[in-house]
Amino acid sequence: MGVLLLAAFGAGYLAGGREQRSVQQNLQQLKDEMARRTVELERHVTVARMRGHLLEMRDALTTAQTHIEHQNFGMAREALASAQRSFQSALQLDEKNSLARLRPIERELARLKEARTFGPSSIDTIDRIKQQIRENGESR
Repeated sequence: MGVLLLAAFGAGYLAGGREQRSVQQNLQQLKDEMARRTVELERHVTVARMRGHLLEMRDALTTAQTHIEHQNFGMAREALASAQRSFQSALQLDEKNSLARLRPIERELARLKEARTFGPSSIDTIDRIKQQIRENGESR
């Protein structure tokens, strides 16, 4: 009778241990999946923030164009400075270097901002920059 009781206890212990290992494996798989999804979501959020900065930049450039057209050159410089800040923020978030094609924009923005006067060529330069952003940045 004692042997039978001991055998029943041992069988129950083994079955429970197997089930516990299965639960632990499932739990670990769920943890791994959640960690993977979290990293993926963080990457998507970073890309969205980068795009947001590029949109802010484009808006600031449009504002600068408007100020140039109305000969408000001080305000145009402020808008260009805002565009530069937005661009720098986007570049800081660019972990995969997907904005590499846009790096020459930095020089163009600095040259524009430091210009003594603004005119039709300034507006054309801003249009070119905005086109580059549309083609190479916002869709990334």
